[in-house]
Amino acid sequence: MKLILFLFYIFIEVVVTIPLASAIGVFYTFLEILLSAVFGIILLFNTPFKLQESFQRIMQKKLSLSTVSLASTVRILGAFLLILPGFFGDITGAVLLIMSAVLLIGVKRDDEDIIDVEIIDDNSNKSKEDNR
Repeated sequence: MKLILFLFYIFIEVVVTIPLASAIGVFYTFLEILLSAVFGIILLFNTPFKLQESFQRIMQKKLSLSTVSLASTVRILGAFLLILPGFFGDITGAVLLIMSAVLLIGVKRDDEDIIDVEIIDDNSNKSKEDNR
């Protein structure tokens, strides 16, 4: 199954890369592959610092642990896809990096505004006492 998925990825990568590479030329294709790989490596090296910042936000109760773990996993996968040569991987990696940023920036917990309330119905208690 893993081999089939890998071959499917390679097929999609070739189908996307060949037309784009022929449209922009060899030099710009090489430049795109090189720059995206460098950017992916930089993102991977900065991941521990981003995790430390995210854990501080967990301690401040601005983010949940599940959100940080999902965003970190998506970020690492996106950075890894940027390192691989090809346009499809780069496009997918960029989308994953945007998703990771949205998860970390866009999610805010506003638990301070929630008030826990318990409602007691007096009518049901009176009817129980009347039946006794």
